[in-house]
Amino acid sequence: MSDEALDFSRIYEVYHGKVVAYAAKLLGRDEADDIAQEVFVKIRRSLSAVSDSSKLTSWIYTITLNTVRDAARRQRPESARRNDEGDAAISRLPDPGSCTPEENAIRNEMVACYLDYVRQLPPRYQEVYILREFEDLTSEETARRLSLSVGTVKIRLHRARTTLNGELRRNCQCYYNERGELMGEPRE
Repeated sequence: MSDEALDFSRIYEVYHGKVVAYAAKLLGRDEADDIAQEVFVKIRRSLSAVSDSSKLTSWIYTITLNTVRDAARRQRPESARRNDEGDAAISRLPDPGSCTPEENAIRNEMVACYLDYVRQLPPRYQEVYILREFEDLTSEETARRLSLSVGTVKIRLHRARTTLNGELRRNCQCYYNERGELMGEPRE
């Protein structure tokens, strides 16, 4: 992306729908618009800190994920009033309140490490991986968006996943904590 990509209006235009879709996937549709509004307030406030526009997408998804987690934490006392769909979505989120500070630090490090490996994918794999995994597009939608064949999208997605899997296996030690939550840390 060029410096033009760091224009807030352009960022909002390009990413608003994606942020809403990602937040809805994580927390439920009822909360997604509020989350998106909060995310874009944070983006506007911190946009000047972005020095590499090629990392903009990962940065925005990280802000969205953290904002969703904050919202889930705030809603915790209201759990009796949540609907079943919201309960299911929130139950898939790691519960920061039940983790020790050390586990929270490990989890945040794990997510940051994962996003770093996604950023290191070759661009042709990275764009397919992000559209499929973060934006939840189908192979057909991804193919249309990138002007590729569906077969090419599937091959690139498979190669991206294989590359990520290899890097994570080589460089990360994964384990389950006493509550059965997946944790990870860099290998020595």
